[in-house]
Amino acid sequence: MKKLFALIFLVLAPLSAQAQVTVPSRWVNDKGSVMSIHTLDPSTGKFAGTYINNAAGFKCQGSEYQLEGSATGNQVNFLVNWKGIFVPDCKTITIWNGRIVSNRITTMWTLYYVGSDWRFHKLTGQDVFTKR
Repeated sequence: MKKLFALIFLVLAPLSAQAQVTVPSRWVNDKGSVMSIHTLDPSTGKFAGTYINNAAGFKCQGSEYQLEGSATGNQVNFLVNWKGIFVPDCKTITIWNGRIVSNRITTMWTLYYVGSDWRFHKLTGQDVFTKR
């Protein structure tokens, strides 16, 4: 019986985050930035959408940037390359890694950028996204 429960858990656990990352969905973080998920492949957990930065003190605010990520189990990872054709090129990439529980995603992020010295630098921080 224990083996049956373990098997059920192993089969269903990877679906839990994918079921919580729904299409379409909108997530707002504690700094007012908005992540919108437009597509989701339920077989792989990969998703795509847009991200609008509204965080004070950071460039590229108010424009829609492409976002891509994946959800496996309760683990969620996504990134934004802050450049595009019709939006400012901020020459940065941000990667979020976190856990989804119900309607909240708690993340740690790393932002990589090229400084005025032409070297790569990074900033780190935390965000909590709430499904709206």
